[in-house]
Amino acid sequence: MSRKGTAGFRSPNLAQKLKLSKAQQSDRSDTPNLVTKLSVVDRSVLRSGLSYDSFVRLLIQSALSRLTIWTQADLDRLLMLSERLGLDPLNNEIYATEVTPETGKKARIVFVVGVDGWSKIINSHQQFDGMKFVESEPGDDELPLYIECTIYRKDRRVATSIREYMYEAHTGQGAWLTHPRRMLRHKAMVQCARACFGLGGVYEPDEAERVSAALLFEAIRRPQTARASSTGTISKPMGKPLGTGQLKGWIQQSGQSGHPVGHS
Repeated sequence: MSRKGTAGFRSPNLAQKLKLSKAQQSDRSDTPNLVTKLSVVDRSVLRSGLSYDSFVRLLIQSALSRLTIWTQADLDRLLMLSERLGLDPLNNEIYATEVTPETGKKARIVFVVGVDGWSKIINSHQQFDGMKFVESEPGDDELPLYIECTIYRKDRRVATSIREYMYEAHTGQGAWLTHPRRMLRHKAMVQCARACFGLGGVYEPDEAERVSAALLFEAIRRPQTARASSTGTISKPMGKPLGTGQLKGWIQQSGQSGHPVGHS
């Protein structure tokens, strides 16, 4: 389904569903709550307080705006994650984006939670009991060597602390050039929240950019490696460890063929 269209949404008649479910509830006192019977799309529309058409239009303009095409399954995954994490996709607290592994191949869709979304997840958790940051002394470049985030939980005696180091996280581009401390603090907060609350299945914006860049680099490197291999400039690496007799034979064959002995 194109991001400019709405044909991929299953258009529900929410008014009829509400009326029918309320009638069933009046007839049977043990009927489960109405919301649990609705689809994830229906539940999301009801939580938003908008009409179905308005919800669809705003979702396309916000959480789905970075996609060129998506399926009903992608939409359901986005809304289920939003529901599970308590985030609002209409405000871009969570959104979908594309990373392309190789030219000509289908883009991979990943779900990204912005900084405001991560902060909302942390502060709304029922066991959250406070958070603090510690910034190290500055290094030679006057930037902190690391920032440590600590999150406290009401149901645990030992707090969770995670350090993120500037030399590992700094990408040398974008917001890392203009706001390096803020970016490192966000990175430490996200990783600490993951460890403390067991969060998975979503990325933070910086991670999504790194995944996309890594896949692009791999797509460029693979043809170059294949061409170099075909010219014989790359020797075949050794597989599993060799025995003494096999190793001597391999050294002898390598010496006779003129290839250097050993491997990196």
